[in-house]
Amino acid sequence: MKVNGFKKILGGVAAMALVAGVSFGASGCAKSGPAGSKTPAGTITISGSTMLYPLNSVWAVKYHKIHPDVTVSVAGTGSGFGISNAANGNISIGASDAYLTKAFKKQYPNLVNIPVALDDAQVIYNIPGIPNSANLKMTPKMVADIYLGKITNWNDPAFKKLNPRYNFPNLHIFVVHRADASGTTFDFTSLLTDTSREWAKKIGISLSPAWPVGSGYLGSDAVVAAVKSTPGGIGYVGLGWVLEYHLSSAALLNKAGYFVVGSVKSIAAAGNSALKEGNFPADFDKSIVWNVSAKDAYPDSNFEFWMVKKQQPDAAAAKSIKDLIKWALGPGQSKKYTVPTGFAPLPKSVMGNVKKLLNQVQ
Repeated sequence: MKVNGFKKILGGVAAMALVAGVSFGASGCAKSGPAGSKTPAGTITISGSTMLYPLNSVWAVKYHKIHPDVTVSVAGTGSGFGISNAANGNISIGASDAYLTKAFKKQYPNLVNIPVALDDAQVIYNIPGIPNSANLKMTPKMVADIYLGKITNWNDPAFKKLNPRYNFPNLHIFVVHRADASGTTFDFTSLLTDTSREWAKKIGISLSPAWPVGSGYLGSDAVVAAVKSTPGGIGYVGLGWVLEYHLSSAALLNKAGYFVVGSVKSIAAAGNSALKEGNFPADFDKSIVWNVSAKDAYPDSNFEFWMVKKQQPDAAAAKSIKDLIKWALGPGQSKKYTVPTGFAPLPKSVMGNVKKLLNQVQ
């Protein structure tokens, strides 16, 4: 699928530095409108996931057009930053690709994770001689072996066996990973943990794992730049980045035995498959990575979250934040916002539980 991307939607805003962030609205210090006001007003800060940054930015632009008295400041700083800073009140909303695990709930009991969309973590690569349009077949275990340092060259027979039509060069694999506390890493290591016993035993699921090999970079934008500029590079980012920068990405083997390319359609298939099993928790503290049965499901799909403090400093702040979230869960789910930025909208079947989570914000 070819999509023109979020830079066109934002009029070039997405080309700005992500870590620094960008505000949409009037300048000024953070504040809320009058408690009794029926019109949203004030300043809302969203920071965290670089995977979710493209959609957050598009939403911020559109919401400000509808509500010009609201300033929405968006930054891509990593999911770990988003979670911790939402909990301590430094930001209004923390963007995260990781859900609140039992450990996170114990550490941050004042937070609620509110799903806002579906996305994925894709394996990207730069292999001279392999067409950019090729979606090379890889198994998650192969990817785990690369990140364990067991597969070190692109001429390894494992690649040729799955992709006989291509000639792989005698070239060292330059392993790229995130250096910051990353929700994309959380999802990526979830897949490796579910499919590689060695990875599960030695490394496991983490925002910031003890990487056996590779070089770390801050943010998805830096991962993209490193892979694109390094022959032999391999890394992982969300679908939005793949679409925007026309990256080569792998077709990964899913649990049903099919090699599937990450797309809005295959992400939605994974989400719907997980929900149809009937035992998905109402507070969304479960991964949909790998453990879904649909043959068209991308195996490294995930819900995307906004982390919000349950108890806001005052009624006006709670109203401003909840008004934005309600908009994102309503009109913001339109495919004209989600699909071009590489996200699947939430299935309608989850909206009842999502609204119950939002009601915890006071």
